[in-house]
Order: sequence, then structure tokens, then C-alpha cells
Amino acid sequence: MFKKNQSQSNQDSSQESIQNSELNSRSSNKNADSLSQPPSSLKIEKSSKTKNFNIWPKRKSRQILLILFLLCCVFLGAVAVLTTYTYNIGRQVLSSGNEMVFSIQTANDQFKQQNLPGVEQQLLLAQEQLTQLSNQYQQLAIYNKLPWIKNYYQDGISGLTAAEHGLKAAIVAVKAITPYADVLGFEGEGSFEGGTTEDRIALLLQTLEMVTPELDEIESLLIQTEEHLSHINPERYPEKLRDVLIRDQIAQAQSTISQSIIIFQEFRPVVEQLPTIAGSSEPKKYLMLFQNNNELRPTGGFLTAYSIINLDEGKVIPEKSDDIYELDRRFNERIPIPESLGKYLTTERYWNLRDMNISPDFKKSMDTFFEHYQKVKGEPDDIDGIIAIDTHVLTRLLEILGPVELPGYGTFSAEIDPRCDCPQVVYALSEIITKPTPYLREDRKGVLGPMMQAILIKTYGAPRQHFSELFELVWNSIQGKNLQMYFVDDQLQLAAENAGAAGRMKAPEQGDFLAIVDANLGGAKSNLFTESEVLYLVDGPDNGFITATLEITYRNSRKADNCNLEAGQLCLNAPAPTWNRLYLPSGSQLIDALGFSQEPTTYEELGLLVIDGFFTLDPLGMAKIRVSYQVPYELPEYQLSIWKQGGVKPYKMIVDVNGNQAELLIDRDTTYEDRF
Repeated sequence: MFKKNQSQSNQDSSQESIQNSELNSRSSNKNADSLSQPPSSLKIEKSSKTKNFNIWPKRKSRQILLILFLLCCVFLGAVAVLTTYTYNIGRQVLSSGNEMVFSIQTANDQFKQQNLPGVEQQLLLAQEQLTQLSNQYQQLAIYNKLPWIKNYYQDGISGLTAAEHGLKAAIVAVKAITPYADVLGFEGEGSFEGGTTEDRIALLLQTLEMVTPELDEIESLLIQTEEHLSHINPERYPEKLRDVLIRDQIAQAQSTISQSIIIFQEFRPVVEQLPTIAGSSEPKKYLMLFQNNNELRPTGGFLTAYSIINLDEGKVIPEKSDDIYELDRRFNERIPIPESLGKYLTTERYWNLRDMNISPDFKKSMDTFFEHYQKVKGEPDDIDGIIAIDTHVLTRLLEILGPVELPGYGTFSAEIDPRCDCPQVVYALSEIITKPTPYLREDRKGVLGPMMQAILIKTYGAPRQHFSELFELVWNSIQGKNLQMYFVDDQLQLAAENAGAAGRMKAPEQGDFLAIVDANLGGAKSNLFTESEVLYLVDGPDNGFITATLEITYRNSRKADNCNLEAGQLCLNAPAPTWNRLYLPSGSQLIDALGFSQEPTTYEELGLLVIDGFFTLDPLGMAKIRVSYQVPYELPEYQLSIWKQGGVKPYKMIVDVNGNQAELLIDRDTTYEDRF
């Protein structure tokens, strides 16, 4: 019985164990299934301890969602309000800005019309509009508190401050020149309206030094303008927005003000030294040279004639004049002709004064010329400087002032003469000076002096509306090297160089450089009928070098004249033996040269490499030279400085940098920049 019961008990225990094992297995499987489900499917078993617990109470969830919704509404509302506010202020700023720009453009138009009161009125109006614009813009000061956006807001403040200084500089400049309005050919209540033009010029020179404080203020304002513009980083802005080149315009504004400061600082010594140059404190004596650019030479033309003039308080008093051959006749020095010139100018054994302008650098040539001129007997020993002009200056003077009559010589004008399809003054002077005659013509020796005196008399009596044209002529002639100056006094020479009036050629510190210098060594006046064009190809950079290919095409448009002396006819056009020199950056290496009559030579001069060659251009003919060379180059972008020879007509030049072409008109020294 006991065993039976024990056995039964064992059986019950065994069954219970099996049941517990099954329950454990089911529980284990249930737990495994529960773990394998995603968190969202987890079920929380209720017990007496967890009966009322919930992780996200419904009421609290609704409160949080409501708060988030309200915050979004507030944010969106604030954005909407700020956007509307910004839009309205932006419209006001844009409107005021357009009004200010219109006033500045109107001031510029008034200046072109020589109306100084109108210029000042529009500048003052623009200044008021700028104040209104600044006040409106400052209503957006909230953006100065926002990260990232504040940079753009501060750029606007910098631009407005720069505009304020720039406008003030313009107003000070206008007020500074207003007293000279009459003399300068402007409308306005000038201080020099009484007396003759000579009297007004004398008074102007005496009072010029009084404008020095205004010059100081203008320079200071320009520097402040540059400083504020420099705070703007163009790289923060897109290159283009609705076809407007935003980034380039910002960079251009910064570059323009920087260049303006450089020009102002370089030109200021001219204003300060002008009274001295014009003989305000004591009379000055100058040697005036006439360079005939129709017979081109390195400084601008063949030295045809000369004159001695005195300047006393701005009044020009001619002393004497003669042709260059008479000066050479009295030059007793027998200097062997330099080899560089003599190998091409084979008709001369000795170096004459008329051929001493062989350097394209006007100062260097005049150093040589003046040294030997002082040895000529009968010439003044108190010369203060040299002023050189060419036929372009004479022609433009006659275009502005009208014809002049010279007793014993006839009438000279700028009208086109059908005998040469050139200005009448050019043909008439050529007849007087160069036409062969079977008799001795004394009248050919002194034409320059009387002509300049007649032109000056007409200038002094000209209506004041011509004065601005005359000042423009002087400025353009200086930039084109049709008018060049050389002074014995170092300070006056420095002033001329700073104004670009000294005809200097200086090697650039960096970048590419090109100067084309031609000399007509016996081709009559054939440059009158010669045109040229230039193609300049640049490849690279590669291993610290760029490769340049220069192609120059010369064309003569007129048939040859009868230049036989026995024929006694005027010889203007004949085959032109041409000495050609190309000035390139130091360290350049010649690769190939075509079109020269013989192999060109290379050497260093003026801190530059020179390629020296020779060719002949025939009437109705064409000549082409093509030169390839390497230039050491380290700048990340391409920069080319083009030096224009004095006396050369403006010519077209195509620059191609790795396939990107640009067409330039070279009528003065020019700088071109491009990306590689």
C-alpha cells in the first residue's frame, strides 16, 4: 500500500514536474516572441502595482502638442511679420537708393555740360537722399543680432558709409574748383571773370596753392571711402542675380576707388607744381620740340623743328624758332652713331641731334639730347625743360580754335586736304619744311615759332566754352604721349612723371608686359598712311611660364609719291625701312621670329628684354611679323600692361588668353586682366 501510494505520489510529482516544465517552456517562448516584436507591440501586464501607470498620459500629450503648435504659430507669425516689415522697409530703401543714383547721374550730366552750380545742387540733393536712405536702412538693425545674416547687414552699413564719404569728397572738389570756373570753361560764379584771359590765368596760378587744404580733405575722404568698401567681401555674394553681376560690381567698385586714390595722389603734385611750371613765381624758359609723328621715331616722331619760349605768369612769350637741321649745322661734335641705330640708318656716320631720340623712354632720350644741345653755340644756357608736341596736337588745336593766318606762310587749318587725304596743316608744313626747291627757302626755318604764337593768341581770345575742350586736349595728349615733358628740376620732373606726362617706360613688378616701338628710318612721311593691328595669343601657365605669340600687321593705304629730288615734288609716301623693337618682361625667352628681313637680336634695356629687328613696308603694301616667346609668370590670374609708343595712331589689339578673346583699343597705356 505504502509502495503503491509512494508510486502514485511519484507519478503525481513527475506529472507536476512535466507540467511545470511545459509552463516554463511556454513562458520562455512567450517571452521570446515578445522580445522579437517591435517596441510598439509591447504589452504591459497589469498587476496590482501597475494597474494605473501610463508612460504618455493622454492629457499631458495633448498639452505638449498644443504648446508645440502654439510655438510654431508664434514663430511663423513672427517670420511673417518680419518678412512684411523687411519687405516694406526694403521697398523704401530701394526707392531712396534709386532717387540717389538718379541725382548722382544728373550731377555727372551737369558736369559734362560744364554747369558747376547744377553739379553742386545735385550732389547736395544726393547727400540728403543718402541720409534718408541710411535712416531707413537702420530700421533693419534687428538683422545685426542674427548669426550669419548680420554680415550682410554690416556690408550695407559699410557701403552707405563709403557712399557718404565719397559724396562729401565730390562736393568738396566742386567747391574747390568753383572759383576757377570761368578759366576752366565752366558755368558758375568764378572769381576770375574780369580782365583778359591772360590776366585770369595769372591770377589762377597765384591762388592755386590756396587749394592745398581742400586737396588734403579730398584725399582723406577718398581713403575713408576705400577703407569702408574694403570691409565688404565680394565672395559672400553670388556671381549673378537676375542678370546683374553682383560680385563683379562690388569688386569693380573697390578697384575703382583704389585706382582713383592712386591717380589723385600722383596728380596732386602737378597741381601743386603747376604755378612753378607756368612761371608764377619767376619766369621759366623752355625748349619746345616739334616731333613729326608721320615720320615715326622712338619718342614719337622725327625732331623736325624747335622753338624757345618763355613762360611768365602763364603768358607764353616766343623767343626764337628754327628747324632741326640748322641746329645740327651748329653742332660741332662728331660723335660716332650708336651701333644699334647705325646698322639700320646707314646714311649717317655721326650721331646728329635730330637722331638722338632713339630710346622710347622720353626722359632717357632727352637726357642725351639736352646734354649735347647745351654744347651748341648761340643757344640759351638757362633752359628749364623741354616740351615736345606732335602733329596730332597741332591738328586738334586747329580743330577747336579754327584756322590761323601766318604772314609769309599762309593759312593753316585742320580741314582735310584732298592732295593727301590728311589735315591741311600737315600737308602745308610738309611743303614748307621738306619739299625740295631749286632755290634757298629761308621761310622754312622759322615756321614753328610764329605758328605756336598765332595759336596761343587765338587761345587767349577763345570763348570760354572752348576751354574745357582745350583742357581735355591737353589731358588726352599727355595720356597718348602726343605731349611729353622733361624738366631740369627734380621736383618738377617727378610731378610730370606722376602725371604720366614724362613719357617714361618702366618695367612692371609683376605680370606680362608689351611695348611695340617702331622707327621710320627714311620712308618720308609714310606713317601718315600706315595702319596697324595686333593679335596677342597667350597659353598657360605651365611650369612657371606662359607662352605668348605676337602678330603685328602693318598696311600702307596709298601709292608711292615721286620722291626723286630732280622731280621737285612733295614726297610723303615711300618705302619705309622700319626699325622694330619689342620690349618684354625680363627673363623672357625667344622661341621663334618671322617677318624680319634678318635674324633679330635680343638684349636687356630699361629692365626689359628687347627683341630687335628690321623690316620694310612698301606703299600699298603689307608687312607682318610674328614672334613667339616664353614669359616667366607666377600670378594666379593673367595681367598684361601695354605701353603705347608716343605719336602712334590708336590701334586695335585682340588679346586671346587660352581661347578667351577681348578686343582693345590702344590709345594710351593700357592694362588688361583675365582669368586663365
